[in-house]
Amino acid sequence: MNKVSITAAAVGLTLVIGSMAQGSSVSAASTNSKSTVKATTPVVHTINALPAVKLTNKSSVRLSEVNILTQDEGSIVTYTLTFNNKDAKNLDLTDYWTRVRSSGGAVYSATLKASDATKKNVASGATTTLTYIVKVGKNVKISDLAFQIVKWDFSKPNYENNLGSFKIPSSYLISTPSGQSKAFRINEAPVKMKVSQVTSYLSGNYNYVGVTLDVQNIGYKLFEDPKVKMVVKTANGSNYPLSADSLSSDYRIQPQDTKKLNLMASIPKNIPLKNLELQVIQDDETSKMSLPLATLQLPLAKNQSITVKPYTEKIVSLPTGKLAASVKGAWMNQSYDSTDLAIQISLRNAGTTTITVPKYEFVLHTGSGYTLPITVQGLENMQLKPEEERNLRLNISIPSKMADQKLQLFVNVPQTSSEVPKDNAGNTSAPTGKDAVFNYPIGIFALPEATPLQNTTGIEQLMQINNGLLGLTLSNVQRLPWIDGDLVSAKITIANKSNKTIVLPELSGQFIVDSAKLTNDTKLINSQSVALLGAGKTSDLYLVSKLPSYLDFTQLQIALLEKSGEASSPTLSPWFQFTNLGDLPEINTIKKESSYQMNNSGRKEEFKVLKTIVYPGAASDIVYTELEVKNLEEHQIDLSQIVGYYKAVGGQTYRAKNIQIETPVGPEEKSVIALWTKIPSRATSPEMKLIIGEGVTDNKLTPIKGEATGYINAAAMELNIIKPTISNNLKGLDAFPYKLDINNVDAKLTATSSVQVKVEYNLTRNTEYSVGELGHKFVFEVKDSTTGRIFEKEATPGTDLKVGPNGTYSYSFDDSFFEKMTAGSYYLSVYDDFQGQRVKLATQGFYYNSSGLIRFGDDNK
Repeated sequence: MNKVSITAAAVGLTLVIGSMAQGSSVSAASTNSKSTVKATTPVVHTINALPAVKLTNKSSVRLSEVNILTQDEGSIVTYTLTFNNKDAKNLDLTDYWTRVRSSGGAVYSATLKASDATKKNVASGATTTLTYIVKVGKNVKISDLAFQIVKWDFSKPNYENNLGSFKIPSSYLISTPSGQSKAFRINEAPVKMKVSQVTSYLSGNYNYVGVTLDVQNIGYKLFEDPKVKMVVKTANGSNYPLSADSLSSDYRIQPQDTKKLNLMASIPKNIPLKNLELQVIQDDETSKMSLPLATLQLPLAKNQSITVKPYTEKIVSLPTGKLAASVKGAWMNQSYDSTDLAIQISLRNAGTTTITVPKYEFVLHTGSGYTLPITVQGLENMQLKPEEERNLRLNISIPSKMADQKLQLFVNVPQTSSEVPKDNAGNTSAPTGKDAVFNYPIGIFALPEATPLQNTTGIEQLMQINNGLLGLTLSNVQRLPWIDGDLVSAKITIANKSNKTIVLPELSGQFIVDSAKLTNDTKLINSQSVALLGAGKTSDLYLVSKLPSYLDFTQLQIALLEKSGEASSPTLSPWFQFTNLGDLPEINTIKKESSYQMNNSGRKEEFKVLKTIVYPGAASDIVYTELEVKNLEEHQIDLSQIVGYYKAVGGQTYRAKNIQIETPVGPEEKSVIALWTKIPSRATSPEMKLIIGEGVTDNKLTPIKGEATGYINAAAMELNIIKPTISNNLKGLDAFPYKLDINNVDAKLTATSSVQVKVEYNLTRNTEYSVGELGHKFVFEVKDSTTGRIFEKEATPGTDLKVGPNGTYSYSFDDSFFEKMTAGSYYLSVYDDFQGQRVKLATQGFYYNSSGLIRFGDDNK
């Protein structure tokens, strides 16, 4: 009889709602265009409409809750029976039991939930609920099942008395209708839940469905740590886990208080977002199953963009305050099939108390649906005082074909599970594939158009750091000759764009030639010894490394790396990077008679070629250059140690030796540096150039007495190679910094084979320049006119020849030829000797005379 009654009721209800889908509404049609449209109230039937099954004349049982959870291996159905005892005595629950039968005749045994196992009876006038668990087939629907109520009766066959069953029509809604609250128990604690808003946002291959859920504690004690999980259930039964923001992960709710939870799930975009439900699930330790506790119908999701625009702050609520996050820039360096992308994100404490920043997870989403986790350093135990701001540099290498897609940065709530996967280096990384866990994004940030850093020499790039704004410029990249190969040198200028002094981070440098890293051989030189950079000031950094001279490459990446951690084993993370594609530019050529400035901060110097001469030799020539250097600073400086290379027309290079003073020079003071080298005679030509630069040793500029291991700030100086004219008098003989005037020469014949030579002279030293001894010597050569015999004598200026007027220098030479000579003539030639090779400065003829100088020829008078 009960079965007939229930079926009749079901048919009657079916006639009311027709073929209406669950959660839909029925509207009245317009009879004509002028009639008033009258909307009808949607008719929604739930299991509350099912009649109770009689247990006794006064007591009954109702089906008060049904939930189904679809899984790969089958579905789990939980249903709750509410026993209402209106008799005058206790109702013995052990007299009753339940089972589930399908429309096809299959019988499923129901297992009582462990938490209800102690409930044995219902007191008079009371109600009690029992929840049962049933495993059914994956494709079984609730409308296929009948929930039977059976009483033990030993007078019946099989001792069973079937009291009735609950059959739920397919048109019934077993979940809580949209807009209504659901009251149920979690761990015996009574709560009430209501969905207040549902939004959706399409990004890549996924819809990100946001659910705002109000949870009210309707009990009388604190509700906390329920150990439940929530999913979005789609119309086909698939479940997508909901993740909570940082505030929603704490379920501590005081009695009669309400907490608003912000939840989000990622659902493939091909899954329709209609007839969605929120399901509350709990893992049952006894049955080792995930059990559905409650199911709430979700309203239709509203499309809502939640992307934060570039340079716009997103306020994130934390348990102890507020955090403002914004993306402030993006740069990219393309490298063959991959692109290095750098993203700058700012984190600011927007509250009034010190906050600890969660260790957020950063994931890059591409327009084609790829998700790429970004490893970030610097978030560990980060604390921010009120209004304090930190800037993080996020670096990731992505396929170049993704670089032009619409990119978004997801900043996700950190995972708390101990099962967070790790990469080979031990770093935590976001899981991928079927094991991927979606974490609630506290912000989805649209990236600004990434600034390409390929071939941007001379173009300033702005970068925000924790204590100010910087401008970074790749000033030059140079490939320079070196002893056993080539050097590659890059100059990066850092400008302080802030109105206060800032502290630069500790940096290291790295070159990447094509795809090969030169980390171990790369040195970074800072033009200033301290990390402080004043407002509006600049500092220059130089990266120097060695390359094989035969190596050709198409790409050079110049990277600055930030050091952190222990000084003995620092961690290096990318800080900023430039890329040069194609050939490196030729180094700057300085025209003849023009000057070249090295504008290092605190050490500005100007260079100019004074003269270049060639000292010929038997097998090789000496090319010698005097280089003027002027201190452009307003204070005394130690001159840079200059490294030089002579470059022939054919491209051959020859390392030059240098001679320069070792003492400081004052403001506007000038000095002369001598550079020279031996080269094959055939390589000497007027078109030669002199490449000069500042010497560096390891990670600093080379001290004057140090040994350079490289050089920077190079330029190629055009040379004007001169051949000194040979004067026919002995005046104005130049061997810088000295100038010699010979006033008289007396070559006296003696009674023996000796000739005594006396030279009267004036010697001056150039005082316009601060200069040391450059190693020049004067050579006096006496050539006998009759025999052609030659007699030489070296005289070092400053020692053999004294500076001043009316000096006298005497020496003698012997030859048996002179024993019988009473008269004759000779030529006196004066040479500038440098490193054993010489050039003739002047020559003049004289007579031998025992009584004094006799001029030879009218032009000698």
